Amino acid sequence: MELYTKFKQFLLSIRLFRASSDERKAKPIQAHVKYKHISDNDDATDLRADLFKSRSIDDILDDIGLRLFHLKVILILGLLNITDSLEVSMLSITLPSIKSQWNISSFLAGVLTISLSAGMIVGSWFWGWVCDKYGRKRGFIGSAIFIVVFAFASAFSPNYYWLWISLFLVGFGIATTFETYVMTMELFPPKYRTMFSVLISIFWTLGFLLSAIVSTELSVIGYRWALAIVCFPTALFLIGIVCLPDTPHYHLAAGDEQKALNILQDFAPEMDLSNTKLNREHESKRADITQLFRSGYWKITIFACIVAFTCATSYYALIYTASDVASFESATTNELEDDLLDSSSRDLYRIMAWMNLPELVLTISVAVGCYIFTVKSVFLTTVLLPIILQIIALFVLNQRTVLLIVTMLSRSLAMSCTTLVVIYASLLYPTENRSIGVGACFSIGRIGMLLGPFIFVTLFAEAYFYGIVFNIGILLLGFVAIILLPSRSGALV
Repeated sequence: MELYTKFKQFLLSIRLFRASSDERKAKPIQAHVKYKHISDNDDATDLRADLFKSRSIDDILDDIGLRLFHLKVILILGLLNITDSLEVSMLSITLPSIKSQWNISSFLAGVLTISLSAGMIVGSWFWGWVCDKYGRKRGFIGSAIFIVVFAFASAFSPNYYWLWISLFLVGFGIATTFETYVMTMELFPPKYRTMFSVLISIFWTLGFLLSAIVSTELSVIGYRWALAIVCFPTALFLIGIVCLPDTPHYHLAAGDEQKALNILQDFAPEMDLSNTKLNREHESKRADITQLFRSGYWKITIFACIVAFTCATSYYALIYTASDVASFESATTNELEDDLLDSSSRDLYRIMAWMNLPELVLTISVAVGCYIFTVKSVFLTTVLLPIILQIIALFVLNQRTVLLIVTMLSRSLAMSCTTLVVIYASLLYPTENRSIGVGACFSIGRIGMLLGPFIFVTLFAEAYFYGIVFNIGILLLGFVAIILLPSRSGALV
């Protein structure tokens, strides 16, 4: 009954067209609100208290509610997530063609796969600093230009080394993916920000599905145009992001209260914010990396990075575990050998597409859970469930089909965990250094992206049951780190 009540409240609170024509006649639309500068002496302070009503940005966003504008934000920011997943998957699909045509060794091909992740690891820190120093919007524009230019350059690389550098710079630009969650948290009303931040990760899954479709036409378009295909969603993202404003949280942190109020006024023209003063409850030096390791934040940084590393490592290790289970090459028991799937399931592209279907359902479920419950409780549950599933896979299951399904579910849950760690970090860090803090977690998570497949392939390729034990252990480490993180409400500072 409680779930039904909350769901009903959610539907009733969606105010895409809140202002009626009568309301608009009663209150004229104000494109920009001008504010008189008042001195800081005692008399002026008393006068300011009388004239202006002090409110927080989150309170105003809560009154504004959900609008059509928020749907536009989700669609535009989702394009960058499509670019991220599309670039990663297309490189793995085109690598055999590159290796064959350029006659490069397996070692050099393996080093080529590191280029994207290496660029993301470096770019996360840089773009986090840019977004906190110069604004989320400017960071997005700069990174999108990086992606379009160097993705096109990678498609027409004359040699191996130019291709490696181009892919590194593409990854450097794609590193701003984490900022899509930060911007969503700062633009949406407090009640819905975590839910819609989780829903953005659906576009990651859609990118993988799109890569599966493109892969079927690889022999027609060739590997060069396949590498360049990420230019198209990125170009759409670049056009869309130019049309979006920066967040009012950023402008307030930058000291431009008037700009923050004007943006809020544009969100809801029927509201009167002319006598409003914005609260600034927290203030620190902007875009300062050292703040992440000072008193009050160093524990958050350490534990959040541990969680990001464990979730990403587990997710990419589970990708290889699922592929290994489906490939029939490392069976360790007679029961598994007797339960072979039919040969049609050996098509890796069909398996890749099928594996993403439960991910969509679980992502939506986690998003709804974040609306009903606290983010931390959903986070703990989302990490605990794959631990339980992996324990069942280790001690109970003896059929390959069921083992594959359990592995896919664990992988989908781990994907939600990698999203939740970025969202939770956005709640823990202040506006002045939020992008840098989240970027640090994203960077450490990308190290896990590198090590997860490496550890599985080098140590557990011949007996993936040992890989299951590894997944259980590293997820338990992440579970403990989440418990040690402080609990926070949905309010941003």
